[in-house]
Amino acid sequence: MKIKKNIALKLIQDLIKDEKFKKDLIDLISANSDSSGIAKNEEKKIFNNLLKVHKQTVDDVMVPRGEIIYIDQKIDKENLLKIINKEAHSRMPVVKSDLENCLGMVHIKDIFKKINNKSLNIKSLLREVIYIPSATPVFNLLQKMKKQNIHLAIVMDEFNSVAGLVTIEDLVEEIVGEIEDEHDSEETPMYHQKNRQLIMDAAMLVDDFEREFDVIIPDDLKEDVGTIGGIIFNLAGRIPKKKEKFSINKKLSFTIHKVSSRKILEVIVNGVKSQ
Repeated sequence: MKIKKNIALKLIQDLIKDEKFKKDLIDLISANSDSSGIAKNEEKKIFNNLLKVHKQTVDDVMVPRGEIIYIDQKIDKENLLKIINKEAHSRMPVVKSDLENCLGMVHIKDIFKKINNKSLNIKSLLREVIYIPSATPVFNLLQKMKKQNIHLAIVMDEFNSVAGLVTIEDLVEEIVGEIEDEHDSEETPMYHQKNRQLIMDAAMLVDDFEREFDVIIPDDLKEDVGTIGGIIFNLAGRIPKKKEKFSINKKLSFTIHKVSSRKILEVIVNGVKSQ
């Protein structure tokens, strides 16, 4: 069972009122326990996640750079609508040429308020983002974002380059699990067979891929990314073209099957057997 968003935010608000995290956690467990003193199953999951998140850094939960969907400040209305319809993100960074020059973020609801205007000036809709080091503790970032009412953070690496992105919803979901709302749809399979080819969603997590197909991807390739698409982006150093092939070892390789101007969508996997 998924936790509704208003309950999730209430739990987090209760926790961040006091810096003594563990004391708050114990008090909250006691307040939400049943008559036997044992917290309900869903509450137990949240408390366990809180303990886990308390030890995590932003690097553990961020969207890697290669998978960030962003829009250029000069984008026209037609292309903007294409990105919105295709990616279905509620918040996106707005950049000047590239991610190293992020101007802020835009919320989809702000765009829709102005969408019928003759001209649409993205810069007039900008909201603030914050910049944080990848080593920032997750709970510290959550506190900061709540305090400043900022919902998107750009993650910087040790060389002061953009390493990834995280939203406040990402952080909430780390604690309470996936948030269910009226726009959520059923999960779709991450891979399928077509014409004897194994076609896989590039968003498949590396850990899930290794477990599903009983293979091991070298640590140096997966060190800073979470998905197969992220690995390929790092290998290419850019968004690759359709039919480009990337070899991981003598057996395993990925061939680009579908790609947009900003994102790897699907790959053909060679060298594994579908389970």
